[in-house]
Amino acid sequence: MPSPPSPHRDDGSVPPAGVQQPYDADAAWADAVVRCTADGTGGRTGTAPSLTARPLRDRPGARLSGSCDLDTRPILSAALGVVTRIPGPVVHLDLSAVGFLDAAAVAALVQANATVAGQGRRLLLHHPPYSLRKVVEMFPDECAALEVAA
Repeated sequence: MPSPPSPHRDDGSVPPAGVQQPYDADAAWADAVVRCTADGTGGRTGTAPSLTARPLRDRPGARLSGSCDLDTRPILSAALGVVTRIPGPVVHLDLSAVGFLDAAAVAALVQANATVAGQGRRLLLHHPPYSLRKVVEMFPDECAALEVAA
């Protein structure tokens, strides 16, 4: 009797550390969870939490849209996991459509930046929301490595 298929992909889709491959946004995002709406209520009444992540078409990176908080933490984690695997010397993260980032979301960005920097690359943030700037003001040492496009 054959063994059941593994729930994890093992087709070589994630290159070993240090190996650069051509940028293919569609392939990089094929297995990524790109939307989180919980059970439609997010455990709350009112609007459903929503965060989407889509590949940038003009350069390596992603565009986040929505809110990054407790309810959307799984999608942020999944999206940043994909972003850190996108090859290239600079990976772009467009935050222009993000309305809010809580402190844990900023910490996730700091960790993603550390991952990319450890590979000798840069994570460049574009159009950060006010909430990110406020967290950076409160924790300047911890957030010092974050790089924002001018």
